Amino acid sequence: MHLASAGARHAAPRTQWTAPRRSSPWGLPALALVYLACSLGLYHRVLGDLTASTVGWASSDSHQFTWWLEWFVHAVSTGANPLYTIYQHYPYGVNGMWNVPVPVLAALLAPVTATAGPVVAFNVGMILGPVASGVAFVAATRRLVPSLIARGVAGGLYAFSPFVVAHASVGHLNLVWALFPPLLIWFIDKALLRHDATPYRTGAAFGLGLALQTGLYTQTLAVGAVALLVAALVLALRHPALARPRVPTLARSTLSCLVVYFVLCAYPLYLLLGGPGRPQERIRPPDATTADAANLLVPSSLTAIRIDPADYAGRLALHPGEQGGYIGPALLLLVAAALIVGRRREAARSAGLVAAILVILSFGLHLVVLGDVRLPVMPWRLLLDVPLLGEVEPVRFQIFIAACLALIVALWVEDLADRPRPATWWAAVGLTVLTVASWLPATDAVRTVHTPVPTFFTHSAARTLGPGAVVETVPRATGAWEGGAGPLLWQAESGMAYRTTGGYFIGSEPGVPLLLQGQVNAYQAGVDAIVERGADPGSPDTARQDLVRLGVSAIVVAPQEGRSMDPRVLEWTRVVSGDPGRQVDDVAVFRLAR
Repeated sequence: MHLASAGARHAAPRTQWTAPRRSSPWGLPALALVYLACSLGLYHRVLGDLTASTVGWASSDSHQFTWWLEWFVHAVSTGANPLYTIYQHYPYGVNGMWNVPVPVLAALLAPVTATAGPVVAFNVGMILGPVASGVAFVAATRRLVPSLIARGVAGGLYAFSPFVVAHASVGHLNLVWALFPPLLIWFIDKALLRHDATPYRTGAAFGLGLALQTGLYTQTLAVGAVALLVAALVLALRHPALARPRVPTLARSTLSCLVVYFVLCAYPLYLLLGGPGRPQERIRPPDATTADAANLLVPSSLTAIRIDPADYAGRLALHPGEQGGYIGPALLLLVAAALIVGRRREAARSAGLVAAILVILSFGLHLVVLGDVRLPVMPWRLLLDVPLLGEVEPVRFQIFIAACLALIVALWVEDLADRPRPATWWAAVGLTVLTVASWLPATDAVRTVHTPVPTFFTHSAARTLGPGAVVETVPRATGAWEGGAGPLLWQAESGMAYRTTGGYFIGSEPGVPLLLQGQVNAYQAGVDAIVERGADPGSPDTARQDLVRLGVSAIVVAPQEGRSMDPRVLEWTRVVSGDPGRQVDDVAVFRLAR
């Protein structure tokens, strides 16, 4: 009986997708706690200052997310539109669907935002993102990989993959919540790999998932649609006998999915495709964010284990926050072993082929190696003119590649657990440990930025400015990576006590087809002339007329960190506003004379 059991267990390589074994109900919560501990370690620098620091060295992005978290709470409490706002870029407004309103996360974090403030909510969201991503991966692969331990190891790799760590380093809240790849794995398993007895229900659930991803980040949705198509084609070509019987049920689930999705997302899609304030031209050069092929083998500066005496990492294209494509020799060797000798090698080969195709797509228009173009034409060029797809950043395929690789690791670890233990088994275990270690983030991978807010905005703004105020702040909000969006954080911390003409966003206004931040009006041009060049600020009458045209009712001049207010700027503001101004807390407030 023992021999029969062993023979069944060590039979020929399986080509079928397995069904789940019964596991402990405490397994998933236990893994969530492990992932939470790992996430707290990753974000350890912010734990002692959750209220006054934000995750990510590119504070403009962190502050932008913080602003939208507060905007959601304000919009819901006042009956405003969470997906469109005139509180930035007044009076033209900002179309949220071309920006990062993250309404799904904003709703989830709303209790934190309302009680502890948007900065705390943002930091909590960053900490929970990898936890949710890892748990989602473990849950989605339950039928494919019955072993909870195998899924737990792979889920940890996925949750803290180089892609997630890279975007954690720049405060990309919408990308550390990497839930969409696990959703695709679940749908592929349910609708493509097995006979689905409830296709309409499966499709409806998938449509709901697509709607939630639309409320998280539309670019990931677009990239994921390509990844799903690639996976479906790979499975159909490798397993045609499996694919043909699935067509009728797949058609039903697709119909159900589309109905649910378009019912839930009709308005967001209108804003995205035809709403006001959307950009009227391409928002970035098509080759601006393509993956560097060398990053597959060269870890970025955010990786703990790096042997790079020639500093190849410093020559990689893009900045470390977009260098999330590292695979490394150890994982490549593990994948090769899984594809060649693993008992689940048919499943691993399908996942590996999908990953390989997505790697090629992630290179974008050109094959770039260590910052230099080596091959001028790549397959992504075929998709460049497809609406919306032409706007996505090919480098964002990396999270779907990470999901494919994590699935292969899960299959490999489960296979190890079922094998006898000769010397080669211990070598395989050693390779697995080395693979996990090779993806560990550096201890300083995620930095924080201290975000001081002038007292006026947290204590006196609403009372001083009054309802309906439109405020011009000095400094103004810009898209400068470090500190540029600070004034948006001040506005958020004030509880949206006023509207502002500036902002950091993607949009447009009449006569300007593309904006990446608010335009510099004549008053702000005068401030820039004084501060940056020590030059004459220009005509105060022109500056006043520009502010009146924009509906500005007050100017708030705030000190910048470590510096007092510039007396030349104060004098320029007095002349333009026609108001001597008054000190309120730590800022100067000027009413605009009409």
